[in-house]
Amino acid sequence: MNKKEILLKALEDMIKIRIIEENISKEFKKNKVLSFLHLSIGQEACATGVAFGTKAQDNFFGNHRSHGHYLAKGGNISRMIYEVFGDNRGCCSGHGGSMHMLDKNVNFLGSVPILGSSLPIASGIAMSEKLKKKNNLTIVFIGDGSAEEGSFYETLNMAGLYKLPLLIVIEDNKYAVESDKFKRKVNGYDFKSIIEKGLKANYNRVDGQDFLKVFDASKKLRKKILKDKSVGVLHLDCLRFSKHSGAEISTKDQKSKYRKNEYFEIIKKDPIKILKQNIIRTGMSLIQIEKIINKLQKKYNKIFYTTFNKINIKKV
Repeated sequence: MNKKEILLKALEDMIKIRIIEENISKEFKKNKVLSFLHLSIGQEACATGVAFGTKAQDNFFGNHRSHGHYLAKGGNISRMIYEVFGDNRGCCSGHGGSMHMLDKNVNFLGSVPILGSSLPIASGIAMSEKLKKKNNLTIVFIGDGSAEEGSFYETLNMAGLYKLPLLIVIEDNKYAVESDKFKRKVNGYDFKSIIEKGLKANYNRVDGQDFLKVFDASKKLRKKILKDKSVGVLHLDCLRFSKHSGAEISTKDQKSKYRKNEYFEIIKKDPIKILKQNIIRTGMSLIQIEKIINKLQKKYNKIFYTTFNKINIKKV
């Protein structure tokens, strides 16, 4: 695909993730989701950029906020919707719900809600793939809070020691639940230096709201990790538009103590808005792009409710 085709495909994937999650959010408000819910609205460029920058045979591991990871990896929309709402036609037969998804058909090997717990599991899979002499990567998504866990440094150390093809993606949305990372009681240290010099890992930090930057960084890291037989960390600065858990963001949410100044920053840094600007640079007009978006919104709204209306909530 040329650059324009890549951007338009990315636009579809990001619109798909957002529309599906927005509709899940609407039904969550009606008490139709019988579990916790963590939305990735606003972080679509992270999942999509990494998925585009890696290969279909590569493995993905998610966390508690992984609808976007699953869909970006090529997961079946209906199977995910069924899973979130507890239907036995879901990717885990309705037993996992929103935070426990797994689909080997697309090499999405699990989402685990306990912070940092997917890191050692992912390194084990990377070891298995290495022993089988498969030329692929294992990618594990974590948040900035998980990067403060011991398992993060232990996994990096072991993966580096055994030269495992592992890429850790940090989606840094500035908050561990409601704790601002800049105000957390973490002693000042040079994170980049610890990873690069202390643990001998590849490290790159880019704007996670910009699909092109994430795509380019993940593509380069994949090539370097497999060539040099080294572990890598991709640090993405992003914004979650939703609260930590629950329904989508609103102006009312902005009045909360910990997010009161973010509303206009969120509007400005919408990853879909940034992607539209990049598409315009390929020669398309804003009117053409908006027509495409409108069609995509109708398409995925229809897919969501066609699937949702087949769910018998009473049987959950």
